[in-house]
Amino acid sequence: MDTANGGYSLENLWFLDFDLQIPFSSAMKKYLGFVLFCATSFCVGYLVGVPFSKSPSSVSEAPVQGDAQHRGEFVSVASHAGEPRTTLKTVNTKAQKTALSSNHATEIEKLTLPEIQARLQEMNGMEANAATEELEQNLVARWSQLDPIGATEYAAEAVAQGGNLSLLQTAATAWAETDPIGASQWAAILDSPLARDTALGQIFGTWSSTNPSQAASAIATLPMGSAQTVATSAVAKSFAKGNLNAALQWAEGLSGPVQLAATREIVNLWSNSDPEATGAWIMQQGSPQVRREALRALAENWAKRDPSAALDYAQKISDVHLRNSFVSSAIYKFSDSNPMAAANWLSSDAAKPPDIYAYVGWKVSTSYAAFDPGSAAGWASSITDDRLRNQALSAISKSWSQTNPTEAVQWIGSLRDAESRDVATAAFSEQLAEENPATAAQWASRISDPIRLSISLKKIVSDWKKIDPNAARSFVLSSTVIPADLRQKLLQ
Repeated sequence: MDTANGGYSLENLWFLDFDLQIPFSSAMKKYLGFVLFCATSFCVGYLVGVPFSKSPSSVSEAPVQGDAQHRGEFVSVASHAGEPRTTLKTVNTKAQKTALSSNHATEIEKLTLPEIQARLQEMNGMEANAATEELEQNLVARWSQLDPIGATEYAAEAVAQGGNLSLLQTAATAWAETDPIGASQWAAILDSPLARDTALGQIFGTWSSTNPSQAASAIATLPMGSAQTVATSAVAKSFAKGNLNAALQWAEGLSGPVQLAATREIVNLWSNSDPEATGAWIMQQGSPQVRREALRALAENWAKRDPSAALDYAQKISDVHLRNSFVSSAIYKFSDSNPMAAANWLSSDAAKPPDIYAYVGWKVSTSYAAFDPGSAAGWASSITDDRLRNQALSAISKSWSQTNPTEAVQWIGSLRDAESRDVATAAFSEQLAEENPATAAQWASRISDPIRLSISLKKIVSDWKKIDPNAARSFVLSSTVIPADLRQKLLQ
C-alpha cells in the first residue's frame, strides 16, 4: 500500500471484495497508466463541454424558403379524437415544445401560408392533447384567411380520419363567405358522410345568413338524404331568425324529410317566444306526419322551459292521438328535469284521461325511482288508479333491484296489499332472472295470484332452459308451490 499517497499503488492492486493480491509487470503498469489517463481526460472534457452545448435549431425556427418547399399533403394529427393517426407512439419532445410555444394567436396571425403548412407538418407524430388541438385549430383558422379552399380540403380530410369537426366548420365558413356555390358543390361530393354533412351544414348556415332565398333554392341540387336534410335545417334556422313569415311559407311548400327538418327548426325557434301561436300553426298543417313531428318538437322545447304550461296546453288538443303524443314528449322531458313533480302531475286529475299511462307511466316511475326510490315507492302506493299504480310499482321494483336489491326486498316485504306485493315481486324476479335464474324462480314462486305466477314463471323458466335446461327442469320438478297443470306446461 502506498501510504505516502494515501491510496493503493499500481504495483499491488488490492481487490477488497475477493481478498486477492495481483502483481503487475512493468509493461502492464505503463499500459494501465495510459488507459487511466485517457479515461480521465474524456470525463473531464465531457463535464466541461456539456454546459456549453447547444441543440440545433428546430424546423420551425428556420426561415421558410418559398412555397415549393412545403407543398404536398398534410395530415391532421393533433385533432384526432382518439390515438394519433401516425403509428409512432413516441413523441418528439423538441417538436412538441416548439409547437406549444407557438400557440399564440398574435404570432399565428403573422404566419404566411407556407409557414402554416410547415407548422402543421411538424405536428406529425405528436400526441393529441388540448394544447396541440388548440394549436391546430388556430393554424387552420389562419390558413382559412389566406386560402379557404385549401384549408377546407385539409380539414375535410382530417374529419374523414376522425379529426375535430371544428376544423372543418371554421374552414368551410370562410369558404362559404366568399364562394358559397363553389363550396356547396365541392362539399356535396365528399366521400365521407360525416365530412360532407358537417361542411354542408356550415356552408348553408353561413350562406343563408346573407341570402336565405338563394341558399334555400340550392338545396335541391344536393344529393337526396342527409345532405339535403342537414342543409335544410341550417337554412331554416337563419331563415326563421330573419323573416319568420317567409320561413313559414317556404317550409309549407316543401315535402317529405326536408319539410320535417325545416319545420322542426322553425318550431324550436318560434316556440321560445310564442309557443301557443306555434301550436296553432302546427295544427293547420295538412300533413299528419308534419303535425305529429312538429308537436313533438314543440312539447319537448316547451317542457324544458315551462312543463306545467306545456301540459296544460295539451288539454286543448282535441285529437286523442296527437294529445297523447304531445303529453308523452313533454312528460319525458319533464321527468328528466324534475321526476318528483312529473310523478305528482301524472297521478293528479290533470293527467286524465288514464289512457296516457301507457305512454308515460313507466318512464316517469323509472326516473323517479332512479332519483329517490324510497319516495317513489311511497308515491306509487298512494296512487288510486289500479293501472297506473301497478305500472309504477313494477317500474320502481325493477329499478330499485338494480341499484340496491337489499332495500328493494325490504320494501316488497313491507307491502301489505297482496296485489301490490305480487306486482313488485314479479318485476323483481324478472329483473333478477338476467343474472340468477334459480333465485329469480324462487322469488316468482312467492306470487299468490295464479295468473301472475304463471306468467312470471313461464318467462323465467323459458329463458333458463336456454342456458341450463337440466337445472330449470330440476327446479320445476322439485317445487312444491307450482300447480300441477302449470308444472306440465313448464316441462314441455
